[in-house]
Amino acid sequence: MSFRSLEVSSEKPALWKVACSVLAAFFGVQSHRNYEKDFSSGRFWPYILMGLILALAFVVGVYLLVQFALSFSHR
Repeated sequence: MSFRSLEVSSEKPALWKVACSVLAAFFGVQSHRNYEKDFSSGRFWPYILMGLILALAFVVGVYLLVQFALSFSHR
């Protein structure tokens, strides 16, 4: 572990960067370097909230897709 990875940045993460980081983590393609960069700000709540929002959107999307598919099976 380097000293650079322990430094805390005062910079606030942008919403787009948080969303991309969370999506990369969902798919399991988040690099360790990006992981360290994301959490160097010392703020983890934006990532948790974005993760919850995206997980809820995924569940709702799957539900709607199933309902759409079932609507065609009843005809």
